[in-house]
Amino acid sequence: MAGALLFAGSAIAVAGEHRLVIQFKQGANQAQAMSLQDQQGQLQSRLDVLAKAHKRTMRMVRPFANNGVVARVSDDDLPSLLNRIQSDPDVVAVAEDRRVHLTAQSPLVGLLNGLDFSRRSRSWYHQDLSAQPASINSAALWTRFHGSSPSIIAVLDTGVLPDHPMLQGHLLPGYDMIADPLIGADNQGTGANSRDNDPTDPGDGVSLTDLAADPACSGLSNSSWHGTFVAGLLAGNPIASEGVFSVNWSASIVPVRVLGKCGGFSSDLADGIRWAAGLPVAGAPTNPFPAKVINLSLGSQGACVSSIEGAAVTAARNAGALVVVAAGNDGSAVDSPANCPGAFAVAALDQEGLKANYSNFGSVVQMAAPGGDAAYPIWSASNTGVYGPLTNTYNSKIGTSFAAPMVAGAAAMYWSLNPSASVATVESALKATARPFITAAGVATCSAANNGSACNCNGTACGAGMLDVSALINTVAAGGLTNLFSNTGSVIPPGGTRTFLSSGSTNATGQEVNSVAYTIANVVRASGSTASPTLSSSGLSTDITAPVGVLGFDLTASAPGGRSSTLSVTVADSGATSPTLLASLLSPLLNGAAGLDSPAVSGTGSGTGGSVGESGGSGGTSGGGGGGALSLGGLCAMGLLMRRLRQSGLGKTP
Repeated sequence: MAGALLFAGSAIAVAGEHRLVIQFKQGANQAQAMSLQDQQGQLQSRLDVLAKAHKRTMRMVRPFANNGVVARVSDDDLPSLLNRIQSDPDVVAVAEDRRVHLTAQSPLVGLLNGLDFSRRSRSWYHQDLSAQPASINSAALWTRFHGSSPSIIAVLDTGVLPDHPMLQGHLLPGYDMIADPLIGADNQGTGANSRDNDPTDPGDGVSLTDLAADPACSGLSNSSWHGTFVAGLLAGNPIASEGVFSVNWSASIVPVRVLGKCGGFSSDLADGIRWAAGLPVAGAPTNPFPAKVINLSLGSQGACVSSIEGAAVTAARNAGALVVVAAGNDGSAVDSPANCPGAFAVAALDQEGLKANYSNFGSVVQMAAPGGDAAYPIWSASNTGVYGPLTNTYNSKIGTSFAAPMVAGAAAMYWSLNPSASVATVESALKATARPFITAAGVATCSAANNGSACNCNGTACGAGMLDVSALINTVAAGGLTNLFSNTGSVIPPGGTRTFLSSGSTNATGQEVNSVAYTIANVVRASGSTASPTLSSSGLSTDITAPVGVLGFDLTASAPGGRSSTLSVTVADSGATSPTLLASLLSPLLNGAAGLDSPAVSGTGSGTGGSVGESGGSGGTSGGGGGGALSLGGLCAMGLLMRRLRQSGLGKTP
């Protein structure tokens, strides 16, 4: 394949080898553009020179970043090897390519739930503070605010199950960043390069065969479906029949697979962070949906490696993304990349508001959120499959893995209302609105003396306080709130109907309104003869039917004397996570491109929306993460895409 990277086989170590990330100084001719093959050849030559100079066998696994390689190097003494290579005049940095693992615990949680009916609530962390003092206080928020224009959240994890009901209408095209086929275990990719554009989770269960093949595997295990669990908790559809609710069900998810069987490598994680933020990664297409929030429910013990994950976190932050990271589950010092400068580290609370006994803690933690305990776990989406996927279901887990997405979901919600906010502004708002920690009588304050124990949090151990979603949103609620959401996501199947709601919307004085005006604009059709979407509105709800041949449109709700909220709706078969027809076109909609100046087409009640070429609609807000109307450049791109689709036959109406 033209432009493909040629990787050097599975990166599982042989005896006496270490997997390193070596970054060279920029060469004299590296400022010039070169093909991927030429870049790889140049890096291989530099590695050969390095190997000869230090009398070591060095096998290149793959290129890394701009001037680096992931390589296998033979030596029995790792510290001495690192010092030796670092001393070379052609090397900027060298570090071990550490294994990264999930930050979730899997005890027999929920056992007490079956014995004590008072503990059977699966959504305790959403309840009122009067009932659950450690709650994120979203119940108070939901009485008036349920969602606005969606922000994009990248979930770097094990991948997702795209057909899970909780994720329908929320998945954007993602990427599988796992390079090693043995870890990826999905039989995809090209040759020894397992990377591809399908972030579906094939399962990370470890069998006896896996144990024999990879020494880094610590033992037998069932598939975790961890990425699906995190994505569902973060931005899944509410499943009232199961008592399972997400933090921000208006958000959109970009899944990036960086963990497979027995974890993953920090070099893949670093590439995944960059890609999620919209930054270039050699051999991968540019992410059309740069994330405003990147969630990392994973970690590796030890200090942050500044040249690998540390550099990636800094680059993502500079690109405008908040990187939210689980603190880790060792009950002691915070793991990497949560301890990297610029990362927003989150510790876990148990149901009583104490630092959970498993949660890491320390001065780098920014705040705390519920991670659950054995009696009161966290519930979200899962699957019954032991190795591969079988039946979609819901189950419970505990860990800092699930405290982090609560903060990430809240940050994305804030950004949807204040899309021009900087990363620093969002961080400050999260911390300024946090509630004070609970102090339980007879319980020690967290310190190194009580590692691995539940303890009373303070600012030194657990950051600014406990996440309070309602207080956070109140800081941007002035001027009214216009809700616009669907309990089943913002994807309508062709020919289908979906209900969108605006309940809880308020005017500029904070009073609830009993009706809003709904309009449709920027309709994208496969052909000019396709009918427009129809809407039937009453009060605070509208039913929208999308005829076959409609590919997408903007829906705007406007409250009297309040704000407008614009939602970009995609028309596609549910369950697909591969790139959609609108992948590169809906990015400015979801990330808040400047809206058109002309008024929106159609008004309240029953009506039809305007097509491309008709008057477009404003009502969104400019800036990242907000969900403004499609820009003129986007409309031009849509026109080009429709032309190509018709030429290829893909754009014909059935």
